[in-house]
Amino acid sequence: MYDEPNITYPYGNEAELFGAIGIIVVAVVIGLLIGIGIAALLAYFISSWLKEVPEEDRAMTPRQVWLLLIPIFSLYWQFRVYMLGIPQSFKNYFERRGNQEVGDCGKNMGMWLCICTFGSMIPVLGTLVGIGGLVLLVLWMVKIHELKNKIIAERGQSSGA
Repeated sequence: MYDEPNITYPYGNEAELFGAIGIIVVAVVIGLLIGIGIAALLAYFISSWLKEVPEEDRAMTPRQVWLLLIPIFSLYWQFRVYMLGIPQSFKNYFERRGNQEVGDCGKNMGMWLCICTFGSMIPVLGTLVGIGGLVLLVLWMVKIHELKNKIIAERGQSSGA
């Protein structure tokens, strides 16, 4: 009733096929290395900023930030870093000194950053949510950097007095 389709494949193009696959594999490996490098750079900055908080005020250690580099686990751990550990550490420091001006120290921004990370996995909509997450990451890092600078400034004032 139906005619079978006549599909033929050209032979002799194996070199082109393997070349294309090779290019794709190299591009994926380079992309992964760049991604790991960026993640390591972020972990380095965040952990170095946390080192400015006195140990008694820290909700997590600077070494724990590096757990963000573990695939899959980092989806959970980002909540611990961006929403709980880092903001709480800075909040503990400023509350101990009676400074209420710092607000939540980036806790809500960190929460939305983590939500955007999961939202970026949604097809089509994920691109827009991912861009929003990237913007929130930059804003969160600026906030934490400013808090770190406040700690350094306070330390300079107290040692200079």
